[in-house]
Amino acid sequence: MKRGYPGSPSNSSASSPPKSRLKYTPKGDADFSNDFVQRVADHYSARTNQTLEEREASPIIHSKKLNNWIKSVLVQQHTEQGDAVLDLACGKGGDLIKWDKAGAGYYVGIDIADGSMEDCRTRYNGDADHHKRRKKFTFPARLICGDCFELRLDEVLADDAPFDIVTCQELQLHHG
Repeated sequence: MKRGYPGSPSNSSASSPPKSRLKYTPKGDADFSNDFVQRVADHYSARTNQTLEEREASPIIHSKKLNNWIKSVLVQQHTEQGDAVLDLACGKGGDLIKWDKAGAGYYVGIDIADGSMEDCRTRYNGDADHHKRRKKFTFPARLICGDCFELRLDEVLADDAPFDIVTCQELQLHHG
């Protein structure tokens, strides 16, 4: 199967995602720099996972729940059994369960923050479920740490394409 590449968490032991080369700078934007992009990646890498109690105590918990519900509806309505999914800015993998329930057949997640990708890999491998409530995910996955503006996606994803769904939901309804 073309999607069973050697570095996939589904085909080998988990390893660290590749480091991104951060050098994209739009012309004419004096405030935008490599340092800014790296600070964004570092910010998300440094964010710790919250307990259920901490999440429920958040002042924006209702916004987060609405966001999650909207994403669940969109995933369910637009995913067909076996669809290949490319998830840009996938974060810590909080939507993996949504894709699994919808019947995705293959998943590629890309995010700029290596800490978030480690959390995503941990979640995918089932190591984050301390209560053992979930079985393993039913789809193979490839998780890539990189800047979507910097990576040559046509080259990086050549063995994974084509995709039935390309999504960037974390940036669509982002909250603090």
